[in-house]
Amino acid sequence: MFPKSIRVAALNVPSIFVPNKIGDKLVIDGYEGSLLNCLSEKLNFGYKVILSPDGQWGTRNENGTWNGIVEMIRSGKADFGMPALGMTEERNEDLDFSLPYTILEKIFVTKEAGEMPKIAAFTYPFTRNVWILCILMTLTAAVLFQRMIFRKASLLGSFISVLGSIISQALENVRDTPWRRVLIGLWLSIATVMPFMYNTNFLSFLTMPEEIPIPRTFEELSKEVLGGKYKCLTPIGTVDRQLLRKSNLDYLVKMVEVIEKNNWEYPFGKEFVSKLDGPTALLMPRIGMDVLLGTPPYLNVKSSLDNMGIRYVGIGLKKGFCCKEQLNSVLYGIVSGGLFQKWQRDHAFITTLHDRMNAKYEEENMQLTLGDLKLAFFTLLIGHTFAFLVLLTEILIPKNFNIFYS
Repeated sequence: MFPKSIRVAALNVPSIFVPNKIGDKLVIDGYEGSLLNCLSEKLNFGYKVILSPDGQWGTRNENGTWNGIVEMIRSGKADFGMPALGMTEERNEDLDFSLPYTILEKIFVTKEAGEMPKIAAFTYPFTRNVWILCILMTLTAAVLFQRMIFRKASLLGSFISVLGSIISQALENVRDTPWRRVLIGLWLSIATVMPFMYNTNFLSFLTMPEEIPIPRTFEELSKEVLGGKYKCLTPIGTVDRQLLRKSNLDYLVKMVEVIEKNNWEYPFGKEFVSKLDGPTALLMPRIGMDVLLGTPPYLNVKSSLDNMGIRYVGIGLKKGFCCKEQLNSVLYGIVSGGLFQKWQRDHAFITTLHDRMNAKYEEENMQLTLGDLKLAFFTLLIGHTFAFLVLLTEILIPKNFNIFYS
């Protein structure tokens, strides 16, 4: 006979397992709460929920003891452990588990970064290597032309002529010979294509600004954390840090050392959404992203492209629990019938329903505004000012001091 009363060690996690007392009756909400209610109905037992005093699932202390839900089951204070109790080798030494009813894919989430600053928008069309190539190509052309074509020009004068050709200025003092025509034609082709590619890309950056790059893999996140540019928070009372240490991947081991040194952690709940502000990543199950954070575009978060591991989840049981086979039989019917997945989807929808109702449709503006072009006008003003100073210098410099011709 299945016991008539079950003590359930649990955590209060929004949308997952939420005990509410309505009058004298205890009502459990959340998709894991729906699972407990269904088991209670099919196996005909009542239950008493005992919340974990330290708010943890259960990790092993330095002296070998446990805390959280695991310790409550191990010590006999509870018969069941919920919600989402990960099945690990260490926990299996002191607990029994039901058959797994879902899996937890451990990922990290970050907030979508803002747009890249427009103050440096002129450098965005080309990568750093392309800019270096353009500069070297211009300097090489200046030296080559000064030696072979601009015989009377100084090196500075040759450089200014080559630079002017890139911005559609005419070339002067060209000796009219066939092979020099080929050389000039080749350079003018380069000087035409290069600005065209730049202008096209620059206009696209102004129209659709690029977003600041954010880490998308655990290796990228580790580099950012080790470089002091990002924080990585782990959930309180989970085995995530142990999994990182035992991963045998150097970048994950180094990252968890920084996490433990700074004690970066967070509790599950609605309030942890605020912790995503700034350069911060949160480790969590993929299902937690939809159920606890919502889905884009109602919450601007991005998940990692890879994961640090996949763990099975089951109901924690005290050693020697009498009716494990009966529990597994009902649990198998729930999972194979798709009920648990349906409860997950339903609560994920309920969580984001309010945000969806308040979301306002904004028509995307694809036109350039004065704010988008103010940097361009400012740069143009600087260029005109510089050109005026050069003209003034040419007028004031004595005729016998000519820096453009040797």
